[in-house]
Amino acid sequence: METINLKKYEPNGTKEDIEIGILHNLNGFYVSNEGTRKNPNYHVWIPGITHANCDSAYNEISLAVCRCNYLAKNH
Repeated sequence: METINLKKYEPNGTKEDIEIGILHNLNGFYVSNEGTRKNPNYHVWIPGITHANCDSAYNEISLAVCRCNYLAKNH
């Protein structure tokens, strides 16, 4: 049985990133909270030349981070 390393799916945002709303960032793909602290809604963003597009949204940050990492490695 394979174990899942939950630390792998923790956000990596720096203090400066968090100040501008980016909680996790990898190769330009990023996660932001478009909800509130009490009712979060984590969006995964795909970078573009002039703007970013939202790929998906999740209630749990670990799922958003996992999707962000997947996109960054396979896009």
